[in-house]
Amino acid sequence: MTGNRAAIFADREYLVAAVLLAAVLVLGLATAADYGITTDEFIFNGYGPRALAWYTSGFSDRSLYDHFDVMLYGPWFQILVAIAQSLGLAHPFETRHAVTFVIGLSGIAALLPIGRIAVGRWAGFIAIVLCLTTGQLYGHLFFNPNDVPFLAAMTWATLAVIVMARAEVPPWGATIMAGVLTGLAIATRFGGILSQAYLAGAMALCVLDLALRTGGGAKAAIFAIAGRTAAALAIGWATTIALWPLLQTANPIEQFKSVYDQQSFLYVDFEFPHWGQIVSSHALPWHYLPGQLLARLPEAFIALLAIALLFGAARLAILIARRVTRWRRLGPAGLLAPMRLLARSRGLMVVIVAALGPPIFIVIKQAVIFDGLRHVLFILPPLALLAAWGLLRLTPLIIRFPVVATAVAAAHLITTVPVMVALHPYEYIAMNSFTGGVSGAYGRFDLDYWSAAATEALRRLEARLQADGSERFATRTPRILICIPWREHMVAPMFRRPWRIEHDPRAADFIIATERYPCGKDAGGALIDEVVRFGQPLAWTLQIPHPGNPHD
Repeated sequence: MTGNRAAIFADREYLVAAVLLAAVLVLGLATAADYGITTDEFIFNGYGPRALAWYTSGFSDRSLYDHFDVMLYGPWFQILVAIAQSLGLAHPFETRHAVTFVIGLSGIAALLPIGRIAVGRWAGFIAIVLCLTTGQLYGHLFFNPNDVPFLAAMTWATLAVIVMARAEVPPWGATIMAGVLTGLAIATRFGGILSQAYLAGAMALCVLDLALRTGGGAKAAIFAIAGRTAAALAIGWATTIALWPLLQTANPIEQFKSVYDQQSFLYVDFEFPHWGQIVSSHALPWHYLPGQLLARLPEAFIALLAIALLFGAARLAILIARRVTRWRRLGPAGLLAPMRLLARSRGLMVVIVAALGPPIFIVIKQAVIFDGLRHVLFILPPLALLAAWGLLRLTPLIIRFPVVATAVAAAHLITTVPVMVALHPYEYIAMNSFTGGVSGAYGRFDLDYWSAAATEALRRLEARLQADGSERFATRTPRILICIPWREHMVAPMFRRPWRIEHDPRAADFIIATERYPCGKDAGGALIDEVVRFGQPLAWTLQIPHPGNPHD
């Protein structure tokens, strides 16, 4: 064991990746307090304590069933946050942001072994760099209460499936781990069922590989693979039911199906901009998701995906041409070689399906998604692995022209990292040059759809009042309306000084309007502050005069 650890730390890829991840971990924890409270966090923050009470009360405390619609998601992550918050180490939402970041980063770290097993040396490190320099992903790591845990669980499950599929007959340890982690993915969000599809497909390729090598004579081993597959699937569902209270109160299959129907097709219906056009979440154009990827991924990420597509298409075309020739000469026997190649590349096949399967399904089924890429953050890690595969295909050119390759890598970092620094703590609104960056995308895309800038606007307003020498609020508490959609009455956790929550714009003393919901901008107030990035306002602070008040 000691020798294996020494070998890992002697491996340059693992060493460099460990240094990078450690540095990002320190940076993330140091800046977690900078991030604003976002729309869904107000709701999910109450889910954890209620879910914990469900288990600790012996399933008698049913308060979680009356808490909005959070039961549509499993609560394991929210329970973890609640436990961390109970330690009292920081403000509850700062703790939430730190825990969210650690879980998300651990999911990205899983790309290292996945890349080594399924793609090749340095693929995992390249994928990690691509993920961490994608503002849309990095920014979400702090305050997305459901999609980030789902990203982590899906990446862990994908790793477990790939490890399980490595051996001729999966060992029981890998089988149990794959079952638990695929179950964890399902118990995070219903889409985790995809991880069990990956598992079943990988095991089918294991059977195919064994059958082709033995001529179908290894029946005992094939039955063993089938048994372990069934065991992993069963363990997965047992884990899901154990971790998802909604499935514990009625027929789990019917409950799961109702969640699938509601979340996929009956979710919400509202309009938003997409490449300058107004679209509806219930009638998305087929190109919505591809268009969002084209707009929000860094240019180098997109270029490497295009290279991977070209190399993949070229290899497939050559393979098909050769097989057609062999088919004509040998008949069905001519297909044995590509079938062996497919079976033995099952790790890479899992990555390809994990990257491309969900978006294809979404486009075909017209599933309800919105807010850019946030619902499909989990496909970005496998997409980064495909991009890494494309880069590795260029290894001969990189070796031949190292200066050019270094300049290209530097250009990627220069065009992403400084932008993320300038946007902080709104890295998630980063847009690439195809959209004209944040300035060019403003008004043509949803940017701060989480209304994260409202927190910064409030902090600045609180500082302004602290420094204000007037007696305006010496005898009464100021009234404020913070325009966070459907959450205006829940904003008290944002406060750092006494405030009275107001819902009527005309009765408020101050209004903080946000990009997603600029309520109160017509209330006749005076603009006293803006939260701006790259010249574009993300939040506005308005002071509302009240005639008859001597201080107005």
